[in-house]
Amino acid sequence: MRGFLAVFACLVCQCLLAVPVAVIQSHESVASSERRFAEALAKHVERWYREAGVPCTLSDDTDLPTALAGKKVAVLVYASSPTPRQLQALSNFIAANGKLIVCYSCSPALAKLMGMQTVGYQKGSTDGRWSQMRFGKVSPQGTPEMILQTSSNLFLVKPLPGQSTVLAWWHDRKGVQTSDPAWLTSSRGYWMTHVLLADGDAEAKGRLLLALTASYDPSLWSSAATHTLRQSRQVCNAVGPAALQEAVNKVKDVARRNRAEAALSGALRAEAKAVTLIDDHQYYEAWCVATELRSRMCDIYGLLQSPQKGEIRAIWDHSGMGLYPGDWPRTCRLLKDAGFSDLYVNVAGPGFAHYASSVLPRSRVFLEQGDQLAACVAAAKPLGLRVHAWLLCFSTTGSTQDRLDIFHQRGWLLTNPDGTPRPWIDPCVPEARAYLLEAVREMALNYKVAGVHLDFVRYPDFASSLGPTVKKAFEAYHKAPVAAWPLEVKEGTLRRSFLRWRADQVTDFVQTARRTLKREAQGKLLTAAVFGKYPSCVDSVGQDWELWLRLGLLDYVAPMNYTEDMAKFNEWLSMQTRSRKQAMKIISGIGVTAAESRLTPVEVIDQINAGRKAGAAGFALFDLDTSLRQEVLPVLRLGITAP
Repeated sequence: MRGFLAVFACLVCQCLLAVPVAVIQSHESVASSERRFAEALAKHVERWYREAGVPCTLSDDTDLPTALAGKKVAVLVYASSPTPRQLQALSNFIAANGKLIVCYSCSPALAKLMGMQTVGYQKGSTDGRWSQMRFGKVSPQGTPEMILQTSSNLFLVKPLPGQSTVLAWWHDRKGVQTSDPAWLTSSRGYWMTHVLLADGDAEAKGRLLLALTASYDPSLWSSAATHTLRQSRQVCNAVGPAALQEAVNKVKDVARRNRAEAALSGALRAEAKAVTLIDDHQYYEAWCVATELRSRMCDIYGLLQSPQKGEIRAIWDHSGMGLYPGDWPRTCRLLKDAGFSDLYVNVAGPGFAHYASSVLPRSRVFLEQGDQLAACVAAAKPLGLRVHAWLLCFSTTGSTQDRLDIFHQRGWLLTNPDGTPRPWIDPCVPEARAYLLEAVREMALNYKVAGVHLDFVRYPDFASSLGPTVKKAFEAYHKAPVAAWPLEVKEGTLRRSFLRWRADQVTDFVQTARRTLKREAQGKLLTAAVFGKYPSCVDSVGQDWELWLRLGLLDYVAPMNYTEDMAKFNEWLSMQTRSRKQAMKIISGIGVTAAESRLTPVEVIDQINAGRKAGAAGFALFDLDTSLRQEVLPVLRLGITAP
């Protein structure tokens, strides 16, 4: 133990003195329209390094010499088209023995610098041809054998004889190898033909980054091992597995207690072995055992929980195709076996339908993969799993440019101050609301769904409501011109009237949806995903969901309480459930793999228990991806959602 503490202290000092990895967020090297995407990608990479215990800096590419100074490895997260000045900085970095990890670039010059050759852009389809990255036996220590990821396009690069080789190949969703390289390697670093997406399999992606980086700086295994051991000991808000003995002894269910005792014994062995390996300077082996300890600690915590009968246990499926596209029965069996009761499946928006719609434009998913709503319902119904058709109400996500042009021509889109269109349906346009309501009616009538689930049933923000088209509509309501627009509605005497009018447009849509279901699809539920912070969401996005509940317009709301901060989660939840009547209509939204939060199985359990304590009707997890399947559901089903 003394050796472990000495190593840990030394590593802390080293981390303070030098940070070996630079994560480079693309700015100048990508189109302006891609910069937000590039920023999100870079933050994911930075987070994966941080979770692995690897010190890194996050910088944009506007001053590469400064960002690369003193670094051993640089990750170019999305370096589409580096400038000549940037290429020179990268060449200097390599000349100084720096190594690059390049993702998704079409630059022939950068490829040449790395000893490779660009092939060109490749666009995929919905057939899942690029669904797995499989690595060969000759890979850096610690590299996972396979990583799951659904990529829809590539910038292909091929190796040059004698200079580079293929490290991993893309495989389709059935595991069949394609002819497309996923990763290449040379003496100057690594190259990925796409980007690492935050669409699941997060642990494997973090492990890959650690392995690739440690192949150039093996000392990182020591920091990763000590970090993982420290984090694993604290998994259950404890100071190690021994601290859980008393809780294990109190488990009433005999079978579950026996499993918890076995997991505890394994955790104690793993902890002792990891410490010994660190003392012996076998850092990679120690990291492997510390990772095993983390898994066992999660299992113990899962086994300490108990299920609650009658609660709603829902999952949002953002892809609209399930975990295994083309095989809805497999997805539904997995969810049922994990103890879940409801599935919100994303099948429609203003510009797309993954089902046989006569209202909305049928999507490429529908044309290539078939009716996803019909397939999902057919697989779920025999299992007693309730399916809700998830509609992206006013968001134009999934719309083609042609469809956006049509919406603009019809006058349905919000506008910028200069009159140019924003990609969002204006809730104050009656014809647009009627269009979406017909889709609600169609899904509820034509499919044996449990209900319709409304999302993006709001404005995008306050500023988006200040264009000339909204001005014209508000003046018609106000029956007088607004001379000082938008100042008068932003902070003048018309502010309250404008905010109320704006929220009423959204409420009118929800109210008419309720009437439609009551009249033509009795028994079908109407639910909505909403912003958790009320009443601020009324003014910010026109979403008065507490009013909707008071008027009986919705059966349940799912506030999106996406945060890693337990105090903040409890604060939001306490407001949402402050009356017993309202609490019974709350399905607490938990952001397992949301943009705002990434939760461990233990954190998910803690948020579920908080919702139960508050008297909520249940919970909903976002989002159904491989990380949820691999890391969270197996732990939940041990106790808290045990069937």
